[in-house]
This record gives sequence, C-alpha cells and structure tokens, in this order.
Amino acid sequence: MGSQPQVLHDPGPDGSRLRVSMDEINSSMDFHPATAISMSCGTVTIDLARGKVLVIWNSRLKIWQLPKGRRNISESMLEAALRETYEETGYRATPLTLKIPTRASAPTPAGVKKLAKDPDITEGYPSTEFIGACIYPDPQSRTPSLKMVYWYVATADSTTTPDADTQEFWEKLSAKWIPLADAPSTLRFRAEAEAVAQAVEIVKRSGHTIGHE
Repeated sequence: MGSQPQVLHDPGPDGSRLRVSMDEINSSMDFHPATAISMSCGTVTIDLARGKVLVIWNSRLKIWQLPKGRRNISESMLEAALRETYEETGYRATPLTLKIPTRASAPTPAGVKKLAKDPDITEGYPSTEFIGACIYPDPQSRTPSLKMVYWYVATADSTTTPDADTQEFWEKLSAKWIPLADAPSTLRFRAEAEAVAQAVEIVKRSGHTIGHE
C-alpha cells in the first residue's frame, strides 16, 4: 500500500490544512549537482509587424533550431538569452514585456506585508519572465548532464542587416526569418515549435497584433 497523505495540523492563513505525503515527496525528489545540469537560455524572437520568427540553420547537425546557448557565470538568464541570440544570429533582440503566466510571485511594494498567500500561478502581471523550458539529457556533453533550456520572448526587425562575425569560431550557424506558420514544419524539435506557439499565444493575449491580423 502507498503511504497515506499526511495532514499538517497547523492551519494555514486561510484556515485550511495542507494534505501532503512526505514519503511521496521523499521518493520523487532528486538532487543533481551543478556539474550535472547544463543551463541554456534562448529566445523566440518575433518580428511583430511581419509575423516572422528568427531561426538558425545548424550546419553541423543539419537542422533548424531556435537560437540558444549556455549561461555565463553571474549572468542572468534573460541576459544570456539575448546575448546568445545576438552571437548566433547577429540580430539584437529586445525582450517583450508581456502578461506571462508564471509561478514567480508578483512583487510586493516595499514596506507592505502580504495579507494572503500567493496563488500557485501569477497571471496578468506584465513581465519579461521566461515562458517555459525544454528539459532533456544533453547529447553533446562529455559527461552525463541534464540540459534545461529556458525560453524568453523578444522582438527584432527582420528587414535590418545583421551584424557580421558575431559567432564563436567553432559555430557554423546561419540565421533566417520564417513565417510563424512555418515554425512547426521547419524546426527539427517538436518542443521548440511548442515554445513558438506558446510565445504567440502570450503575445496576442497581452494585446499585441502580429502581422496583418
């Protein structure tokens, strides 16, 4: 028989009692040292006026991907996403402030105490939080590593000329703007196409118009 949910006897602020199983938490919780986690950050960069998304052709792997790369020490995830996008494509993307559903808590004004516990999901609050992540074993790591790619939504003008010589010397990447509708059939990985779809949904929900809609 599985363990029975344990009831925490001290009620919460709303008078409810939390039902949890410590055994289930214990059996499902894993510890991964930092050396076993590869944190990568990238963008879904959209030209809002023309309804296009920025992708890259990886000539080593022969696939189309979204721009992304590893975070540097002391660098924020958003900074890493924008830097990697610039390095891999030559385009300087600007993060979009959107109403992103997130499990981050809404900021509390200084000197104000919260009167209630934060909801599980914060909605309707403008931010530049990441919209989701792809998690998978890193196939290019020489040692076992779990890769976690955090995606941010950004914008850029597809008609401008990208800067040259922004890539690392070992990278063989070519940037291209494609119609948003072509993302599922162009991108090699299903999860990256889902990231594009999620970005489009949040952009529209935040009040932006894409293309000639």
